[in-house]
Amino acid sequence: MLKSKNTITGKIKSLKEELSQRKSDQKEILLERIRDKEHAEVYNEMLISCEDDINRIKAEIYDIENYNETIKKRKSEMKQTVDLIEQIVSEGEISNANLRQLIDKIIIYESSEGLQIKINLNASFSEHMKIYIEEGNEQADLSVVRQIVPSAMRRRLKN
Repeated sequence: MLKSKNTITGKIKSLKEELSQRKSDQKEILLERIRDKEHAEVYNEMLISCEDDINRIKAEIYDIENYNETIKKRKSEMKQTVDLIEQIVSEGEISNANLRQLIDKIIIYESSEGLQIKINLNASFSEHMKIYIEEGNEQADLSVVRQIVPSAMRRRLKN
């Protein structure tokens, strides 16, 4: 994990240095264009190229920084979920209170595909899961439709 963080930090540092260099190049090209008016078109093309590079580098820095924050947020959510499940496992059985913490509501209805059961979870689990019995026989196809974390649970998970 530390190596990955160093790689990301190094990549951002490298991109910021490249950005600084391209901005410096841009200033120099502007000064040269002012001095050498006969070749202004060449300098204009160089400025366009420089501006494109600057925009590309800025976008790449933003993407990396935003991706890093998304990963941190997801890790935090997963830790809260794991802590909740560990608490349930330590109690040795799933009580009514545990079910209420994990499940917001269960909806059972019939559709053209047959009987459907939707379970709205209160915790951050995988968004889709299939459960198989025997060789290749699908028993359940589960997907998370919406995640709800009640305020009482949020307070409890923060502690």
